Amino acid sequence: MGISRITVPEVALGRSVAITVEGEQVLICRSATGLHAIRDSCPHQNLTMDGGRVRGNTIICPHHGARFSLEDGRSMSPITPKPITVLTCHEQGGELEINL
Repeated sequence: MGISRITVPEVALGRSVAITVEGEQVLICRSATGLHAIRDSCPHQNLTMDGGRVRGNTIICPHHGARFSLEDGRSMSPITPKPITVLTCHEQGGELEINL
């Protein structure tokens, strides 16, 4: 799909917001190290990650408690070995570039 540019959504530290970018469901998360973009789908049962708690550089699925790294997507939970899909993103000048 390529790179999409969007206006940076308001996301408080430790929170996330679900958005649609070019028809794709994306979750934008803010951790202490900045913004992260992931596909809004938990690999455990393909449920939305929207509403999940952001702790450090991880996100916790709101449905079953599976924890995933926001840096590389790896599962940090015995619930599922499958990773989440992390999208490369870069914030600059009020815009967020997301590589879909």
